[in-house]
Amino acid sequence: MTSVDDLDLMSLHPFELGRDEEVFARLRDERPVHWNDEPDGRGFWSVTRYDDVKRVAADHATFTVTEGTQIADRRAEGSGARSIHHVDPPDHGPLRKLAASEVRAAKVKKLEPDITQVIDDLLDEHVGTGEFDLVQKISAQLPLVMIGRLLGAPLEDCPHLLRWTNQMASEDPDYSEGPETAVRARDEVFTYFRALEEQRRACPADDLVSALTAAELDGVPLSRGYLDAYYLILMVAGNETTRNLLSGGVLALHENPAAWDHLRAHPAAVRVGVEEMVRWVSPVLSMRRTATRDVELHDRTVRAGEKVVMWFCSANRDPRAFERPEEFRIDRHPNEHLGFGWGEHACLGANLARLEARLFFTRLVERGLRLEVTGDARRLRSNFFRGIKTLPVRLEQA
Repeated sequence: MTSVDDLDLMSLHPFELGRDEEVFARLRDERPVHWNDEPDGRGFWSVTRYDDVKRVAADHATFTVTEGTQIADRRAEGSGARSIHHVDPPDHGPLRKLAASEVRAAKVKKLEPDITQVIDDLLDEHVGTGEFDLVQKISAQLPLVMIGRLLGAPLEDCPHLLRWTNQMASEDPDYSEGPETAVRARDEVFTYFRALEEQRRACPADDLVSALTAAELDGVPLSRGYLDAYYLILMVAGNETTRNLLSGGVLALHENPAAWDHLRAHPAAVRVGVEEMVRWVSPVLSMRRTATRDVELHDRTVRAGEKVVMWFCSANRDPRAFERPEEFRIDRHPNEHLGFGWGEHACLGANLARLEARLFFTRLVERGLRLEVTGDARRLRSNFFRGIKTLPVRLEQA
């Protein structure tokens, strides 16, 4: 057996095979704060237990986001300027509020008829058509259409948004030729939204681009860096989180058919069931902080300037926080998972992702449709997003 000291979370094979929990179970039990070397970096500490992840996420004075939020020091998540993603409280609050007001629960709730219509259109298009790829045809399309509407992007531009999202979200060889691919995609996103900004300045609309273009912070219009970073975060998070949740949720139900039966018998249970899907899937696997001072975590000394990675996926399987976490329990309650992060930097689009997932599974059971997985899932080669690239399914009227 591999020594716990040699367990390497930069190796993407366990994530691609869906076997990373075997690694995290050992780390939680034997080395909850674990040093990991990087082939092309300075190394990082991994935090894998539930309480420790919450501690790091909540302690902004000790663990800062200002040096980056992904494991690698290079990043395509911004242009290098300060952004909502790289600002600690108290500066973070006013920045987050600018977009948070557009995706708060009450406002997102008003999108329910639109989301339901998109879902029904997608289901109508594929019911009874034989085998198709759930990810490409439904899981990617629903959040893409909705985030496009929120941002004000025309429907015909959505394929470009999806391609850029895929290229920025990981270095999986199906989407990327390396780090330079993400940088090119980022620059294309900047160019696209800057052109859309000019249109909105001339003719404002009820969308996020119009709102952000007109927004001010302390009486000053948002800087170029802030605007660019907003678009990246909203686009990537708005697409990846829901896409991975829908695909991963369908796969979990396939592997646990009694859970499907429970939802069909009790459609109102979808709300609780979606929270278990979020815990089980953990669409965002990890986020990074950087220590601002020397600090003790368990028996390890984290030095100022060292990277600390919170593994939300591991925290969500921690038996210290969840009863029998290795089981997918569609009726699990309470369920204080960290699937959307924790604290000030929790997922900005969580309300939208929850609503899209709830409505998707609700419409499946209300319409008496059976979504059958017909082949193996191909998983994303990433330690950042828990993605499924393809999932063959068949949709039939029960």
